[in-house]
Amino acid sequence: MNWQRPITARLPTLANHCFIVGEAKRADVIWSEGDFKALCEHMLNDNPPDYFLSAWIDKASAQARFAKAPRWSRADKRTSWAWDTITGKTKVQTAIGFYPSNAEHKSRWAAIDFDAHNGEYEQARKRSLEAFQLLLEQPQLYLILCASGNGYHLFVYTRELHPVGEWIVLLKQLCEWIGVPIADGTCEIFPNERAESQRTGKAIRAPGTLNPKTGTFSLIEAETVTPSLLATLPRTWSLGVGKVKRSLPRNNTALPLHKSTNTYFLTTHTGSTEPIVETLLARYPIERKGMRNGVLMRLIGDLIHKFGREAAERIVEEHYRRYQPNIGSSLDEHRREFATAWEGMCKKLVDSLSPEERQRFNTLVSEHQREGFLIVRAFAGAAEHGGKRDFEISRASLADRLSITPPGAGDVIRKLCELKVIAQP
Repeated sequence: MNWQRPITARLPTLANHCFIVGEAKRADVIWSEGDFKALCEHMLNDNPPDYFLSAWIDKASAQARFAKAPRWSRADKRTSWAWDTITGKTKVQTAIGFYPSNAEHKSRWAAIDFDAHNGEYEQARKRSLEAFQLLLEQPQLYLILCASGNGYHLFVYTRELHPVGEWIVLLKQLCEWIGVPIADGTCEIFPNERAESQRTGKAIRAPGTLNPKTGTFSLIEAETVTPSLLATLPRTWSLGVGKVKRSLPRNNTALPLHKSTNTYFLTTHTGSTEPIVETLLARYPIERKGMRNGVLMRLIGDLIHKFGREAAERIVEEHYRRYQPNIGSSLDEHRREFATAWEGMCKKLVDSLSPEERQRFNTLVSEHQREGFLIVRAFAGAAEHGGKRDFEISRASLADRLSITPPGAGDVIRKLCELKVIAQP
């Protein structure tokens, strides 16, 4: 990290900054949603979008679950969901964590977990405060200290990527200086020494997020990232927010989807399908061997109205992995049965279209357009069934459902508008 002097030579200097510690605050009191997303985007370390830790409370067992995110997940969407959890806007609660390394074994951040699993909260707090105060004397570092629910997390950030080995040296020197042994249950460092040889090491939850083990949120004790670091970070995860309404036509050329339902909307506000996916995975458990095929057919029957084939296949694969202990068949057999069932159900769905719907459907030139048509049709039917005049689907959500980019989803919307399947009001 190009320290001016060895870190141990700089640590003894007392801090000139004054921080009031003891009035811990929730993340949404300190940061905006854009700030939180920018911080998480920074923590992704230029890794692929599915390279993050997913953490949640399992509804069936009420147990905390931690796992590397499945291939269908995206860090930006999970970050939005984690923020909605913090702000109380979602019933399905989740958290997000990140890995302090990338394919080049570099990171923009590191962390120390001062554990208090044996009830030694005061000791963990004292150690975290000592470390925080010492690192304040490093002007190239930006810090967040938070109460994690089982102790204290100290996050250390830089603007640029640095080799994992340099981070490890820094953290080990810091722990040695404050007299804390690095050991599970006492003090863990991220990255640890194994991170130099492993692609996926240990991850840690982002500051402020839900702790599934305790059902509480990390509270921010002190931080130096606002505004010095956050104000300069990219905010691509916060782009694309804005509403552009599209509605089904109100004349006789409209698709016969709504009957007495008058107006439907497609909007481009950001949205994530991850809560929907998690709900579906929990709704169709495979509780014992011999149930797989029947459960799979019911799951596919639900997915075909909500997702395109590519996204549905990834969800089915995640469903297989989640319930694998109760499955005797191979994943390849599971995939083959999905493909056969999907094609059969899709054919029945298309065969059920009215003549007017079929005429427009046959005009569509790509699979994504046809899948988008069927998803919009399902939304309209659900709105009518619920007695609603309006329904909303975001461009970002449609992109997730079709496994395409938001601009690609915008193209699908424009095509449906051209064919008067949906129309600007």
